[in-house]
Amino acid sequence: MANHSSIVGGSTAKRVINCPGSVALVRKMPPKPSSEYADTGTLLHNTIADILDRNTDPDDHLGQTFNGVTLTPALRDEKLIPALRALDEIDPHKEIEYVVETIVSFGDLLPGVFGSADFIGRQGDRAIMLDWKFGDGVAVE
Repeated sequence: MANHSSIVGGSTAKRVINCPGSVALVRKMPPKPSSEYADTGTLLHNTIADILDRNTDPDDHLGQTFNGVTLTPALRDEKLIPALRALDEIDPHKEIEYVVETIVSFGDLLPGVFGSADFIGRQGDRAIMLDWKFGDGVAVE
């Protein structure tokens, strides 16, 4: 999974917009430890990116781990398969040209502000952007 800017991201944009000085203060804080929920999300993001990039089968990834979280048959069935089915509904004939886990930025407009797009696709004159949400545990606005 691609890195994200330390300046602002989806979950911190509201704070940074309302208090730009918080960026410098947050940089002084120790890093926040990851959670099992975040690690599960990263594992699922990495797996779906690999499935789409290399056209592999979800079963090929069973047993794969990230920070101690393992891709189990239950995670495959409850998270990956529904996400892939949703993509099949959007593109049943596999016509979308796409990239996954791609770095996106604001360029010179906001230097140093960047993130990753889970899925950016094009089908004719139609753009498709997907942000995988595999959420459990901690709610994120």
